Amino acid sequence: MDSLYKNFGSRVREKRVMNNMSQEKLAERCDLSTSYIGLVERGELVVKIANALDVTPNALAMDSIKHKACNNKDKLVLMINDFDDAQLNTTFEIVNQIHSYIRKGTKKATYMDIDELLSD
Repeated sequence: MDSLYKNFGSRVREKRVMNNMSQEKLAERCDLSTSYIGLVERGELVVKIANALDVTPNALAMDSIKHKACNNKDKLVLMINDFDDAQLNTTFEIVNQIHSYIRKGTKKATYMDIDELLSD
């Protein structure tokens, strides 16, 4: 998990540098302190807070992300973020069946194919 947020921090730093922006300027735009931006760029902040609260970092971030799903993968992620464990397990089983079906025939599944799979 730590590497995920270190990678996130590295990407924040990379994008900041690509935009010729200092930590101070980014902090100003975000209404945050420069030291806070440093914690984010080092990947330290989110994991520390999540661990202290005994939750996953995703649980802290998902409701506040102002992200419009621009592709089907993003749409799927946004859809399942509100699922409880039982709903996630059911969704996983369905997607796993569809995935196996598509990989076997290397064809695009139709709605009728999916209905047939789910009725088995």
